[in-house]
Amino acid sequence: MKPIKIIKNFAADFGLIFVIQSIIFWLFINLGNLKNSDLFDSKRWLFLVITSFFLSMLDIARRYWNHQQQQQKINLLSKKLQAIIAGEKPQHLLLAPTDAYYQLAQSINQVQSLQRDIFKHYLTQQRGYFSLIEYLTIGVMVLDQDQKIYLSNRAMSDLMGREMNLKGQLYANELRNYDLSHLIELTYQTKKDQHTELKLEFNNKVVDAHSVFVPVSHHHFLVMVLLYDLTELKEIEQMQLDFVSNVSHELKTPITAITGFSETLLNGAMYDQDALPQFLKIIQQESLKLTALVEDILSLARISTNTALSLNRIKLRAYLTEVLQSFQPELEKKQIKVYNEIAEDFVIIGDDHKLRHVVNNLLQNAIKYNDAGGSVWVSSNKKQQIWQLIVRDNGWGIPQDQQERIFERFYRIENSRSRQTGGTGLGLAVVKEYIAAMKGKIKVASQVGVGSEFTVSLPLITDGKRDDVREKV
Repeated sequence: MKPIKIIKNFAADFGLIFVIQSIIFWLFINLGNLKNSDLFDSKRWLFLVITSFFLSMLDIARRYWNHQQQQQKINLLSKKLQAIIAGEKPQHLLLAPTDAYYQLAQSINQVQSLQRDIFKHYLTQQRGYFSLIEYLTIGVMVLDQDQKIYLSNRAMSDLMGREMNLKGQLYANELRNYDLSHLIELTYQTKKDQHTELKLEFNNKVVDAHSVFVPVSHHHFLVMVLLYDLTELKEIEQMQLDFVSNVSHELKTPITAITGFSETLLNGAMYDQDALPQFLKIIQQESLKLTALVEDILSLARISTNTALSLNRIKLRAYLTEVLQSFQPELEKKQIKVYNEIAEDFVIIGDDHKLRHVVNNLLQNAIKYNDAGGSVWVSSNKKQQIWQLIVRDNGWGIPQDQQERIFERFYRIENSRSRQTGGTGLGLAVVKEYIAAMKGKIKVASQVGVGSEFTVSLPLITDGKRDDVREKV
């Protein structure tokens, strides 16, 4: 309480008490038939003044003590509200139910509990939000209205080639890419979303960039930058274009030959007994090339759409003997011997159809790119968790600088003898795709004039009790 207020209260109490005491004395004198002069006795006046003074002092002390108690409780309530506003966690106020501030204290406690629940919910949502952004495969960066970084995820750092989660830093100092910075600047200027496709020069990645204007309130906004990596898609598109171009080129050669020689025959060459067999043979050879090319292309398409494995239990030696029967005319024609070195009891579990295509192609190449009277060896072994099929020949061999490329689509060895065989350049590419579908690998070791050895390594499946495994002899 202020001194002036204390003095005013004291004067009011003193006057009131003095008047009340005077009235009481007056009544007492009148009722007691005392002389009026007694009322004005100086001793009685002094008594009234002294008692009024002490009673006023006691009342002021009582008021001051009550005021201090109330002020203390108000200070406690105020401090708790300040602590709640500051995000602290003060203890609940416990007042007696009869206290004047009991209901107010209970309300503040309830506000604190509600604020704590809201904050927990907010933290949970914020963690979920940040976790979602962090694990997105697209690059995300959020900027505030002062063009400073608010947050950025790992994908953005990977795309930009440096740490981008630099809160409080100006984005223009960190991006270091003119096209992307210009896109963001347009968003700040126009307050509209921007979109473009751009290339990041430092890593040659192609990204689909979105700069999104996000209004938060009437006076506040954010800008969200989204980068989606298109590099792999662009590479696939280019591969598709290259594939179509290569297919068109490869198809054009036999089709042109068939068309040209058939037109020549129709224009009168069919009556030339010397030219007729020669032209028909060329048309047949080109037709076979065209058929082989179409079959290889269809095989590639089937592999990409059917990656599921149909497992069978295969006795590999008998399986290879069966496959070799289809090559007997070619083997007899070129007098090539095939040595089946696979053990009788060698049994594997694998996809019969995919494995047959691999074996067919490797045997066909071993025969096709071999001299008359040559040899082919087929063997197998098991190593820890894999089994291997080895096809070796003593044929023409493959130059060292071309061995890494023979599994590329449409690639053919650059020598005259290989060109004369009329391969499509897709055979080994198809083989590699089939082996990859079976979770395996293939490698080659070769020397020109000595021969080639192809080694196929596939996972060893030993669970013979599986329901999806069928017996295949």
